Amino acid sequence: MEFWGKVPILRYSIQIKVMAEKRGHLEKLTYDFNTAGVLEIFLRNEKWYRVTSKDFRSFDGKRRITEPTITERYNPNTPMHTYEYEGPVFLWGTNKQVKYNGTGELINSTVRDDFAKRSGSRG
Repeated sequence: MEFWGKVPILRYSIQIKVMAEKRGHLEKLTYDFNTAGVLEIFLRNEKWYRVTSKDFRSFDGKRRITEPTITERYNPNTPMHTYEYEGPVFLWGTNKQVKYNGTGELINSTVRDDFAKRSGSRG
C-alpha cells in the first residue's frame, strides 16, 4: 500500500458511461411512428415479438404497432388499436433508407457492428 505522509493512498478503477454524442453518434434518428406504442415484428416462426424502436425501424418484414385509442388516467381497461406499419426501412442506427424486400430480417449496418463490439467488451 502506498502512503502520502501517514495517509494511505487508495486507488479505484471507475467505469464511466459516455453519452452517444461523445462516441461519435451525432446523427439524430428519424422515427416517423409512435415510439411509445407497443412495437412488434413478425418472425419466421409465425410469432410476434416486442422490439426496441431502433430494431423496429430496421426490420425488413411485417411490423405492427399497438397503441391506446384514448388516453385516460387510471383506467386499466383502456381500449387498444393494433395496425400494421408500412413505413420506410432504415439501416440500423442510421437514417439511410433501404428498399423493403420482406426478408424478415434486421437490416444491419456498420453502426450496429460497432455497438456489438462495444457491448461485448463491457463484460
